[in-house]
Amino acid sequence: MTQRINIVLFGIGNAGSALINKVVKNRKDLVLERRLDIRFPIITNSTVAFYEKEGVNYSWEANFIQFGIPFKMDDVLNFIKAYSMENLITIDATASQDLPGEYLDLLRNGFSIISVNEKLETLPESFSKGVKFLADSRGLEYIVLPQQPGGKKAIAEKLFESVISIAEKEKVI
Repeated sequence: MTQRINIVLFGIGNAGSALINKVVKNRKDLVLERRLDIRFPIITNSTVAFYEKEGVNYSWEANFIQFGIPFKMDDVLNFIKAYSMENLITIDATASQDLPGEYLDLLRNGFSIISVNEKLETLPESFSKGVKFLADSRGLEYIVLPQQPGGKKAIAEKLFESVISIAEKEKVI
């Protein structure tokens, strides 16, 4: 049986778009070899979000431009709940100072979190400890990836590996 992984991607810049392209490129192998169906039901930039519709194929770039709509975090959470999505991962590929403030709420709503947000370095150590504690107490993952030499492809590779790691753990549970 194929396991669906739902990724909410915040940040459609270099790393985010490289990750989507990597998943699309490896889609066949992921499904056939790993039995993973990795989806991006929500993709955002700093102001608008694209919400995937069932049956729509991976023309995310065109869809994002045509169908992106302004959003708040409540909109994202309500969409996830409305479609009863499981195996949730948030990827923070932004440089937002505000998004980390949403991590606790995301964890409370069942998301594991992978972040490459460099603004985390400016937050007190107690922030990361609190997020990690809540993630652990809920059986979720909180992964902060350091900046990678090699640019967007290297970051996308690390994000991809982290998604696969979380998916494999979900299978065991």
